[in-house]
Amino acid sequence: MFALTTKTRYSLSALLEMARHYGGGLLQVKDIAGRHDISQQYLEQLLNRLIHAGLVRAVRGKNGGYALAHPPTQMTLLTLLEALEGPLEFSQSHPADDAVKEIYRQAEEQIRTALDVPLSEVLQRQEKFDRQIVFHI
Repeated sequence: MFALTTKTRYSLSALLEMARHYGGGLLQVKDIAGRHDISQQYLEQLLNRLIHAGLVRAVRGKNGGYALAHPPTQMTLLTLLEALEGPLEFSQSHPADDAVKEIYRQAEEQIRTALDVPLSEVLQRQEKFDRQIVFHI
């Protein structure tokens, strides 16, 4: 089963928070961690990985914090996943017949296309869900 790791889910939450505040200054780790119920220490580790991947920038010091390294329109969900989990590869990982490899390659392309969504669009979709009112009877 293909599942997102906690590392990816928390990193995505942090990136979406930065996308929400893009252009509005730096965000503190404690604020991001508090809003999303993430351990501050673990989030710092994740942010360091995102810095090394070129997705996040950090400023040290009293007024320091974190921000996206690129506009949210230029960063995709696929980029985040591959930065944290490695390249999405089905076709290279199975020593099967050529027909099966071709099916894996097609599935990989479809998944890549589906995940090649800018963070700005993911944020818009999330905000739409957040605005929905749910009634329970």
